[in-house]
Parts: sequence; structure tokens; C-alpha cells
Amino acid sequence: MLTRRALALAPLAAAMPARAGEPRLVVAGGGIAEILCALGARAQIAGVDSTVLFPTALRRLPQIGYLRSLSAEGVLSLRPDLLVAAHEAGPPEVLDQLERAGVRMVRVGRIHDPVSLVAAIRMVAAALDRSAEGERLAAALTADFAALARFAADPPQRPRVVFVLAIGGGAPQAAGRETAADAMLGLAGAENVVADYRGYRPVSAESLLAASPEAVVTTSHTVAALGGVEGIAAIPALAVLPAVRRRRIVALDSLYLLGFGPRTAHAARDLAAALHEAGRVPALPHRAWLDDVA
Repeated sequence: MLTRRALALAPLAAAMPARAGEPRLVVAGGGIAEILCALGARAQIAGVDSTVLFPTALRRLPQIGYLRSLSAEGVLSLRPDLLVAAHEAGPPEVLDQLERAGVRMVRVGRIHDPVSLVAAIRMVAAALDRSAEGERLAAALTADFAALARFAADPPQRPRVVFVLAIGGGAPQAAGRETAADAMLGLAGAENVVADYRGYRPVSAESLLAASPEAVVTTSHTVAALGGVEGIAAIPALAVLPAVRRRRIVALDSLYLLGFGPRTAHAARDLAAALHEAGRVPALPHRAWLDDVA
């Protein structure tokens, strides 16, 4: 049920018009927001969820909650013409409530590889009547991924890597098959040593030693939360690994590495450069959507 507060806020939100003739957007999903910005629709975005972190100026917009636990009140108070939501957005009852309230919605499918990313770009571009911009963006990304694929298909070596997230005080969580992390390792020409399960699961020192990774990949958020690289090295399940003792630890920004937005090809290229001899990894053209402009 809609609260009186949501109904009271609606006229105030309606007083903040989008650009003339263009739909007013609310976005749920960091990668989706980056797609909208790369399509030239940034000025139309009126509100975002808490996973929208880039460009950083979007963080100052009104918030609608966390991606998986959105606030119906927050969305409705902004009076969007269109809610553009990632596959993971929810909960379902909130999305159902928004649809019953008349909110037009675009639900983007799961993005897990270059093909699904390009499909998502075309879908979002069509919904915004920006198909020409969508084709230009899709063509640029297709070219970038193709250049990276030529390297990943026959790298000088294929390093064995484990991707971990340290959650709470227990064992670190390692990425298995069908995760964004697993996909990024493949794009970077590396082998994920965790292949016997899907998703993330806690891993022990014994299982990691048996897998014998040559490097550990994680997010900069995880490293910061643990007080730096030394904090990673202090985790018992990781401290025993020769790769950790040699400080073969690669950390990249979470959204950049796992967001599967327009920056994904460059993120995979940066990961490849960190895991291989950097000089052997092809450079990619600079793209406007890489810039964090105000």
C-alpha cells in the first residue's frame, strides 16, 4: 500500500522536470546507470539506487534504496516516466506494486558476457528512443571485446587465479562458475581454479592449497575493509598460499570489475595487464564513458 508520505512527495518531485521531450528516469543498477550515461541520457536521470557509483556525480541524486530491496516510496516520490532496472532488482513485490501504481518499467536481462551486454545496450537504447546512440555504443564495445578476445584466445600463458571476497569474520568466499568474477577472469585470459560449483561459497585453506592459484583477485573494497593488502595476507585460508606470500594480489574497483557496464572491456584489459606481462596485453582505445566527469 502506498503511504501518505509517498503521495505527498509526488507533487514536489513533479516540479523537477526532465529535459523537454525526454523521459524522466529512475535507475536501479550501477551497470545500467553507466549504460544510460554512455547513451547520452545522464541529464534525464532523476534518482538512483545505492549501487550506482559511477559517474560519481550520480551519487548526489535522490536514492531509492538498495538494488535488491528497493523502496516503492522512493521511486514514486520521483515521478519517473521510466524505471530502468537491472536483472537483480527487487524485491518482486515492490516491482509489482510499482507496476500497479502505473510506473513504466524496463527490466534488463542478466548481463554476464559481451553478448548479453550488447543486447542490454540495444534494449535500453530502444526504450529511450536512442537506437542510433545504442548502435554506436554497441559497435565500439564489440570492437573492444574482439581485440581482447584475440589476446585471451591464445595468451602467452593462462594464469590460474582465484577470485575472493572476504565476508564477515569467517572463511573468504571464492567465486565459482556462472559469476561475474568468473566471466571477467575468462575475458582476461586467466583460468578460474574454482570450477566445481556455481556462485560464491566459503573456501578452506586446504581446498585453496590444492587448487594452487598463481594469483588472488579481489575488489578494492575488500582490501580497504581489511586494512590493506596485509589484511588479505592475514586471512588464515589465504595466508598459506604461495601467491599471497609473494603478494600476487590484484584488486580493482568493485563496480568497474564486476558491474558489466560499458567499462567492462577496459576493466578486463586492466585485469589482464595485472595478471600477464602488461606489455603483451593489447591497448584499447580511450572511450568517453571511462571519464568521471562532473
